[in-house]
Amino acid sequence: MQIETDFFGTITIEPSEIITFASELPGFPDAKQFVLLPFGEGVPFWSFQSIDQTECAFIVTNPFWIDPDYVFELTDSAKEQLSIEETAQVAVYTTVTLREPFQESTTNLRAPFVMETKQRLAKQIILEDTYPNRQKIGSLTEVGGR
Repeated sequence: MQIETDFFGTITIEPSEIITFASELPGFPDAKQFVLLPFGEGVPFWSFQSIDQTECAFIVTNPFWIDPDYVFELTDSAKEQLSIEETAQVAVYTTVTLREPFQESTTNLRAPFVMETKQRLAKQIILEDTYPNRQKIGSLTEVGGR
């Protein structure tokens, strides 16, 4: 299947790569299906590209590379909505805002995207004031961070 992307132009994806949001993505009611596209091998960022809206693409990263102690509890209703039975089925991504210089770039730890990896269902979780919405990513330049 071919899709238009914000960062990579027209690309071909497999239907099995599609991630479907189980509930509306705040601010993007028409964006229901996404795909994760790597920016390159060894680069700790992906484009979280909407299939429904070409202009809707987020740069995301693995928040555990930024803060190895990052932890939160999903509500029972979120687990049910995503069909999560065990933590091994969960992937977490946070949005990145790139800045100049790069060390000033931030990630939003307060509103992660949580994905169930087997059925590829996702949801954005809004956490209470536990984490900042602008955590500097520092010198993260390769997978695994520092």
